[in-house]
Amino acid sequence: MGSYCITRFPGRINYYSPKYPMRISEDARDELVEYCKRFVRYVDNAYFNGLNVRLYTNIDHVYDFWRDNWWSYSHNITPHGQVYTIDDGGKIKIRDYYDGPMQNPDINAGGLYSTETKTAIILNQDYYGHTKPSGLGIAADIFEDQFDILSVHGASGAIDGKGYLLIAPTNTGKTTHSYGPAIHHAGGEFHQDDWIFVEFEGGKAIGKASERQFYMRTNSIENFPWLEPIFRTHKLENVKPDDPLEKLLPPDPRVMIDPREILSPEKVVNEIRINKCFLLQRDPTDNVVARSLEPDEAVDILRKAPEQFYNNYLTIYTDRKIRKRAELFRRLFEIAEPYLINIVAKVETVRNIIIRITKS
Repeated sequence: MGSYCITRFPGRINYYSPKYPMRISEDARDELVEYCKRFVRYVDNAYFNGLNVRLYTNIDHVYDFWRDNWWSYSHNITPHGQVYTIDDGGKIKIRDYYDGPMQNPDINAGGLYSTETKTAIILNQDYYGHTKPSGLGIAADIFEDQFDILSVHGASGAIDGKGYLLIAPTNTGKTTHSYGPAIHHAGGEFHQDDWIFVEFEGGKAIGKASERQFYMRTNSIENFPWLEPIFRTHKLENVKPDDPLEKLLPPDPRVMIDPREILSPEKVVNEIRINKCFLLQRDPTDNVVARSLEPDEAVDILRKAPEQFYNNYLTIYTDRKIRKRAELFRRLFEIAEPYLINIVAKVETVRNIIIRITKS
């Protein structure tokens, strides 16, 4: 049986969003960092497509999952960004450093961000799903401004060498619909299931891997029941390895797993050339499963979505940042034709459409 951790909160609490920015000044950041240093027990560098993001924490579970999740980076390299995930027993009050709007103002836990210093500070939150997005959000903040690299909340794969990108809001089936083509098509390859860095090189859009091991929802077993015994032997969050099946089916429990234990190693790739993009939505009022989009139309859908750009991992939402993200997505869609896919259709139907369009 695998190990497990039941966290204080089953999801993110007081995280960064357009309505709740959770941004702090450099002075507040410096004061908080000095305070957090007293509690640090673990330090680890993670490789984010060439960037070094360093974790400081005193939480065993967070450190354990972080080390499995990413490729490691040399400790001799100065970090480009930092994440402090600290549990001080609730002594320090977030409200003493941040007086803006919060999702859960009565809960003294959550994340704060200093964009000037690329520092995320997460207090009294042992749920790994708060630390992971903070690291990715820091990378996105740096990449889009300094390197014109687009960060996409989505999943990706390839059919006969032609790459596809699934762009989807949280809990909209991107994992289900990315594994399917790799499993059911002889020429299918799997790339990433949550986050892709897109680089533009000589008129091509290249998808780069972000995660070494995947932080997957255990409810993936609904579509891939053969994964259940595999999940039970791996590190779990908010479910126990000997829990009954129904405990693995809600959206909150997670497993940390190497995709090469789900698919054969030759089916998993770290880089793809993106030929098609699919925006996933769930609309029971629309009978059309797939339709082609113009680049500006696709950008408009992403920009106006309740979960802006289908990405709730981003750490900063300013008008300048929104314009930059729209510009990078437009550049992507001018290279890789975008489609809108309605996932209310059967999984098999959606899978076959993705395969057919990607190969075309």
